[in-house]
Amino acid sequence: MNSRLKCTATALVLALFLSGCSAKTETTEIIDSIDVITHIDAVNTINSAQLIGVTGFDIMLNNAPAVGVAIGIVPRVNNEPSSQNFVEVTTLRSLIAADTAITATANNNANISISTYWRDKRYVQSTAHDTHVTLRILSLDRLRKTGFISVQARLVDLDSGEFIHVEQEKVVITGQDFINLVGR
Repeated sequence: MNSRLKCTATALVLALFLSGCSAKTETTEIIDSIDVITHIDAVNTINSAQLIGVTGFDIMLNNAPAVGVAIGIVPRVNNEPSSQNFVEVTTLRSLIAADTAITATANNNANISISTYWRDKRYVQSTAHDTHVTLRILSLDRLRKTGFISVQARLVDLDSGEFIHVEQEKVVITGQDFINLVGR
């Protein structure tokens, strides 16, 4: 599949993904994306963002039911959310359990997929570059409908060869997003 077709397919999947996420209203000030990217040895680092949503509809990965989580900066344009900068990680629904880590190095695990769209660039895992991803399910409290995940990754923009680090230490997932994460 060529790069343009992949980007178009990914954009379509993201549009569908975000349409199924639970609606959120935020009263706090939105962090400007410039505040969360620092340049360290020509590598961008994403280390502060918010949950955008968890897929609320059935998706497939590696021919099995999956769930996707979008984390990012949600700037407001004309008082409407605009998802310009985000990390999208998808894994098999069967792997969602407390105290679980799902990892891939150089895109070697078909049970996890990650893409990052940041400042008009798309970063992915690559078999030809030093890339990796780790999704940790830190805790799941079904009674309180609250869970915590972390995402760490090193991804590459295949066009420029530029790398980006994702360092999401603890992302809270609550309410409908929690239900979407653990299944119905």
